[in-house]
Amino acid sequence: MTGYTGRIAVITGGASGIGYAIAQRAGSEGMTVVLVDIDEAALDGARTRLRCDGVDVHAMHADVAERESMMALALRVQEEVGDTWLLVNNAGVFLAAPFVQTPPAQWDFLIGVNLWGVVHGMAAFMPGMLERNDGHVLNTSSVDGLVTVPNASAYVAAKHAVTALSETVHRELAAAGSAVGISVLCPGAIATDIVRSARHWPARLGPPPPVKDEPYPDLDELMTPSRVAEITFDGLAKRRFWILTHPEQYAPAMRARTEGAIAGCDPDDSTVDPNFRAATGRTPS
Repeated sequence: MTGYTGRIAVITGGASGIGYAIAQRAGSEGMTVVLVDIDEAALDGARTRLRCDGVDVHAMHADVAERESMMALALRVQEEVGDTWLLVNNAGVFLAAPFVQTPPAQWDFLIGVNLWGVVHGMAAFMPGMLERNDGHVLNTSSVDGLVTVPNASAYVAAKHAVTALSETVHRELAAAGSAVGISVLCPGAIATDIVRSARHWPARLGPPPPVKDEPYPDLDELMTPSRVAEITFDGLAKRRFWILTHPEQYAPAMRARTEGAIAGCDPDDSTVDPNFRAATGRTPS
């Protein structure tokens, strides 16, 4: 997959973290970038920085958890920018709590952004790609869409669903002989602000969850978003479906989980995300 110049990339969660790093890389490849985010202040700042770097960038506010918002976004992109070639469904949020301490509103928040955000993005933009028989979808899942961790049931459930959804659509596109591609990005512990996701809590869900006083991860010890973008574009160039940031670290847990399931063994510490502590500041318990 080569020749990005002049093509349009739409990136949700594009104002910070992995989304912004992918936007930077897309811009450096000569793509026109459409940043999409719910945080309007961060969105304006990200657009300004990219423009200073010479990127042809547009900033559009949308709530990925709302289907109407994403359908309106797709129409606006088509009318104001053009045909989307790369769709990056990257917006994501994280809250940690045991299952019995996770109220329905937190499930709505986590599933709404992490799963429905991907579904809505694909529903809004893929029909045009299929009609043109051209384009690529990149869905951001997580290593926790491949293995599990305690105290994150809603997040893990959503990310597993994104992985399975992406794999299923990959099979459907292949069976149809479509030139539209799809990849799933499964990052591990990355130096982003995702553990502070409660700041994006929507008013429609009622009072936000309390902000817990807990240690913040040492971001200096984690992979940078720019490195994730580099890995991502390497995967896109090779039209790889699976794009993992730390495959050598996760392989033992992934293998143990699959082999344990086949053997009928209960999950144990060998099947848990090894970077859970780094990602959340917690020790699995």
